[in-house]
Amino acid sequence: MLDISALTHGLLLGLAMFVAPGPKDILILRETLVGQSPAKLIAIAVGTDVILIGLGMLGLSALLQQMPGLRLLAQGLGIALLAAHGVQAACAAARHDGPEHALPAPPPDGSGLRRLIVVSLFNPAAWLDTLLVIGTVGATLIPPLRFSFAAGAVTASVIWFSLWVLGARSARRLMGAPHARSIQGRRLLDAGVAIAMIGMALSLALSL
Repeated sequence: MLDISALTHGLLLGLAMFVAPGPKDILILRETLVGQSPAKLIAIAVGTDVILIGLGMLGLSALLQQMPGLRLLAQGLGIALLAAHGVQAACAAARHDGPEHALPAPPPDGSGLRRLIVVSLFNPAAWLDTLLVIGTVGATLIPPLRFSFAAGAVTASVIWFSLWVLGARSARRLMGAPHARSIQGRRLLDAGVAIAMIGMALSLALSL
């Protein structure tokens, strides 16, 4: 049976952590604008949050706090990952290929979704918010309350990413004019991803 107090606690803490657009949100925005399935995007966004919250509550957050060297290594790998994806997006933004009057299309090989999964799971900012903060708070609760707390946090993830994807779909409909559908639109999307990824990588590197 759900405990309303613990569920509300998880919901409010989850909203406080999730309602702050970062690299994951920027990638979801881009994939929505290029026509990726909203259901797949929401499922990946929420599913990766469930994994990180679960790992945190099962003790990984405590392990990272007790082993600074391991935490530093994980953060370094995550920063390198963000920087690599940022450079990749910057290169894509610099290219001039593609039809002049077509919105970018989702890659047929699913590379956009795979990139979203990797960034969602290995972004150090996501660890701090989801694994370390939400997971640590949940782990301090008595066992009967942990499920309710986790359910509240996951509900916050569902709410935020559903609203984010719906908002992006509305923006996509506004991009119906030929000038908005030009190759410049694709380059701007990739440039936004590059700025978010590299900016987050630099910010996290300077905070180490």
